[in-house]
Amino acid sequence: MTWPSAWGRHWWAWAVPSLVLAANLAWIVGFRTAVLQRGTALGSQVEQLQSDVSRLEASSRKLAEMQVRLDGLRTDLDVLRRDQLSGMRSRLVPFLQEVVRLGNEAGLKAERIAYSYSLDSKSGLVYFTASYGVEGTYEQIRRCVFLLETSPQFIVLEGLGLRGDPSSTSLAISVQLTMGTYFSEVDEALIQELGVKEVPLGSQD
Repeated sequence: MTWPSAWGRHWWAWAVPSLVLAANLAWIVGFRTAVLQRGTALGSQVEQLQSDVSRLEASSRKLAEMQVRLDGLRTDLDVLRRDQLSGMRSRLVPFLQEVVRLGNEAGLKAERIAYSYSLDSKSGLVYFTASYGVEGTYEQIRRCVFLLETSPQFIVLEGLGLRGDPSSTSLAISVQLTMGTYFSEVDEALIQELGVKEVPLGSQD
């Protein structure tokens, strides 16, 4: 009996196990490939999640910092409202006296002062303006502006307008100074006493 004829007659004895073995090998290779692919996908998901966590942690830190800053701003606003933007009755006269005093300190004599005020519906504050003309040298005007801007009073230098002939050879300069300040509320009695008129917000000259 030759080997080929023996293998040929009993092919089922070796063919079936071979097919089973081949099928197992194919399954193992496919399973390994699927596991590797799944592992790679999970690795990518882990990296993405770590990136998202890092981003969320950074955002959380920024939100915490912003909350601290917001709390600080609210505290500053409360202090500002209490100390700098108090009622008109307690601050209006000192404000006007300070404006005139600083002009005199700079060597400028204020002419007639015009007043106006407006209500800001958004903030609930009252914006009060005082406007007057002065005449003096450039250095006097410059010093007056400096004193107004550095005053401990809450003074907003709203405008500085040149008056008269700008081509004049005189060393004296005529300007119209307009200053403003905010109050937490309007004092109707004091307003009527001073003869101050209300104007729409944003329409002051």
